[in-house]
Amino acid sequence: MNAGRVLVVDDERDFSSTLSKVLSRRGYAVDSRLSGRAALAALAETAFEAVVLDVRMPGMQGREVLDAIRRAAPATQVILMTGDMSEGAEEAARGGGAFAYLLKPTPIPNLVAVLDAAIARARQPGGGASPGGPDGGR
Repeated sequence: MNAGRVLVVDDERDFSSTLSKVLSRRGYAVDSRLSGRAALAALAETAFEAVVLDVRMPGMQGREVLDAIRRAAPATQVILMTGDMSEGAEEAARGGGAFAYLLKPTPIPNLVAVLDAAIARARQPGGGASPGGPDGGR
């Protein structure tokens, strides 16, 4: 079984490129986009099991992209990442259907563990039906 099909979405080109390379080396089929609109276009053409999505981007913010993904591809699991964790943000993200909410920089082994759990959920029948991450949304 392959590690999974992942879309990395971050407006920081170096971060996006580096993370994509690291995940590719770990066996994931990775594509990347630098904006929310480009990510939604990619999702319209390709089925991804998981999306690693920056929260703060110019134009379309991560939460807007999350909402659009939930409507268009509900089985796709979304992992939000941010460099600025505000109080209540994780709960709001999980309530909005995010699988997980991580602080940048997240150690790669931690991200891979969350990503593997997200992909496992996406592969289950009705995988996107219930929000909440590897801890059941707690």
